[in-house]
Amino acid sequence: MGEDDRRKYSRKKKQSIISFHVIDDSNEELQEEGEVVDGSVGGVRFRSKKSLSKNTRIYIKLDSGDWGEELTYVCKKDDMGLVEIIGSVMWCLENEDRPGEFEVGTRFIDMVEQ
Repeated sequence: MGEDDRRKYSRKKKQSIISFHVIDDSNEELQEEGEVVDGSVGGVRFRSKKSLSKNTRIYIKLDSGDWGEELTYVCKKDDMGLVEIIGSVMWCLENEDRPGEFEVGTRFIDMVEQ
């Protein structure tokens, strides 16, 4: 069984930048940027300079214009502009071809009311 066979939603290649920060008790909101690799209605995979632990909750900001109907399905609106989503890290692996860079797989948990 291939990885795509286990997915609830099919992933599509995307080229966009997201910003995110870790949700924790420190009240620090150090913004990071990530380069999207692919995504779906259920989540996003991106490259980051920051290593993130599994189950870490992150606050994600992305441009719905880069996503088309995949994201508007989640948002239940068309053309929302900047969208804010709570996500959870499912896995994080160092990129073998780019030392110091990590690929992070997330799933969307909830939309942030705007």
